[in-house]
Amino acid sequence: MKNDVAGYEIVTRWRGGMASESNCRENRVDGQPQSSVQHVIYADEPQALGGKNSAPSPQELLLAAFNACMTAVFAGVAQREGIALSRLEIQTTGNFRLTPYESLPFVENEMPDSVRYLIRVSGDGSIAQFDNIHRSVIATSPTRGILAQNMTVEGDMVVESHLTTG
Repeated sequence: MKNDVAGYEIVTRWRGGMASESNCRENRVDGQPQSSVQHVIYADEPQALGGKNSAPSPQELLLAAFNACMTAVFAGVAQREGIALSRLEIQTTGNFRLTPYESLPFVENEMPDSVRYLIRVSGDGSIAQFDNIHRSVIATSPTRGILAQNMTVEGDMVVESHLTTG
């Protein structure tokens, strides 16, 4: 089955202050429902931005979604290629412009938004195989693609030996 379109319905409600609660109501792939489980995601801003820091900020959730999407694609391609993973970790940093809500409007080209990641991976694949998987992730990760259209996204990968020395 070729998955051409994934659709989502998420409803977000204000919880007071800067906090919100998002209910993930529907997830469809090629028009077919994928789960009857409804997930809840909480968000809040840090105190410096007027929140209570009771949950991850929207920017932290964005980077978590970026990492989760790339992890899923990397693992899926490795599985399809018959490569067993023993470790897969993605560490990401992001720099985003935050325009105070009551001040001037958002100014383009003021400071570039950027995301930088490092993939640490080990398993029974060669460096070349892991590099090919990484290129596939760059080409096919939906969340990475969305972000890369609007900001600088740079990444590196470290292939670690799965052999331990003692």
